[in-house]
Amino acid sequence: MEENEFRDALRTVLTQSPEPPPMESSAAVSYGRRATRRRTVLTCTGAVIALAAVTIVPARYLATGPAGDGDIPAAGPATTAPPSAHAMPSDGVPAPDDTKPSWPAEASGDATADTGPRYQKGKKLLADVLKVVPDRYGTPTGKGPDDMDYQWHQAAIENPEWSYLASVTITEESAAGQIHVEVHEPDNQLPAEPCALARSFWEIGGQCQVVEVDGQKIGVTTTTGAAGLDQAAAYRYADGTVVFVAQDRSSNFERPALAEVPFTAQQLAALTLVKSFHIRA
Repeated sequence: MEENEFRDALRTVLTQSPEPPPMESSAAVSYGRRATRRRTVLTCTGAVIALAAVTIVPARYLATGPAGDGDIPAAGPATTAPPSAHAMPSDGVPAPDDTKPSWPAEASGDATADTGPRYQKGKKLLADVLKVVPDRYGTPTGKGPDDMDYQWHQAAIENPEWSYLASVTITEESAAGQIHVEVHEPDNQLPAEPCALARSFWEIGGQCQVVEVDGQKIGVTTTTGAAGLDQAAAYRYADGTVVFVAQDRSSNFERPALAEVPFTAQQLAALTLVKSFHIRA
């Protein structure tokens, strides 16, 4: 076969092949961000992780300082990205540096707020989580081995809502576990059914039961440590706000796991109804 014949045959195959369906970029970005956040919580690396979904989307999920501080970043101070040095070409097509997503100013060019009202909401959520920790547990502050934070919080842009996450390490003698609370503002794309909602948290899956608290139906799913968690409860408020509360007998630190989780399934479900966890937009 001559070169021209081969080129014509290849063009025919490409022309006749069906065009693949368009990628749901918004769903991919949202899924990627939640997976990134889960990895960040479980490893506490505070690293900058880029997500790819059609185009490259910056998605840095950095831990903040210990409770009450909030001004100490986990991996050095956040800096605002400088303006693009490329001028707009005469043909009106923006230069590559000008095609990056325009995040709100408080996010300083990435998907996690490091200043402003949403950052403060995440900081307050951490303080509110500390208030529900049973008295028998310690709640260390600062950093542990490998420069990992014992407590941290964040506010992140989802699709299209903001979410707030606070994680607390709890200790009992030499053992350590963790408690996490994640809140999504209304207009989120999370499941509505209680058990589907609970299983969606960090892809925990597991065996689910619907627990009733004050007449409200709350999904509580239990695993054998899947996704680095033992149990998660989830509740959707009438206004669309979603609250997840999760617990784990183990932690990110080289310490023995707790003998048991701090809350029963009923208690964990009740925590999703804590008034201060209902963060409004």
